[in-house]
Amino acid sequence: MSSVTAGRAFTIVALLAGSLLAGCSGTSMEGFQFGKAKTEPPPDPMKFPADYKPEVADFLRRNIENPTKIRDAYIATPVLKQVGNTQQYITCVRYNPRDSKNQYEGPTQRFVIFLSGEVNQFLPDNPQMCAGLAYQRYPEIENMVP
Repeated sequence: MSSVTAGRAFTIVALLAGSLLAGCSGTSMEGFQFGKAKTEPPPDPMKFPADYKPEVADFLRRNIENPTKIRDAYIATPVLKQVGNTQQYITCVRYNPRDSKNQYEGPTQRFVIFLSGEVNQFLPDNPQMCAGLAYQRYPEIENMVP
């Protein structure tokens, strides 16, 4: 066999091996279209906020002036209520935060709106929305560190 024929044979074997290995890479071309990015399904605005306690605690940690040693913390289990023209999950949070001088400010209540299972808005108290909710102790924010 000449060196040219041996070189061609080696090239063919290398290409075949590369093709076989590429087929095992796990990349699927299903749904591929030129010029179009893969679109994710739209978020479900009615998704229950399963991680509502850590999400609200994280929001408070980042937005309260003094997030340490909060007292009397309670949070309600999220419920579906009419917010504007749509049904959304909401919850209410009660707590007694400290100011920058480490003095307790007094009881505070906030109204939280969720969208697609995540905190969307954190608003001042809304007695109409917070009425009748089932509150439970919320030690996650009583023991926060900045």
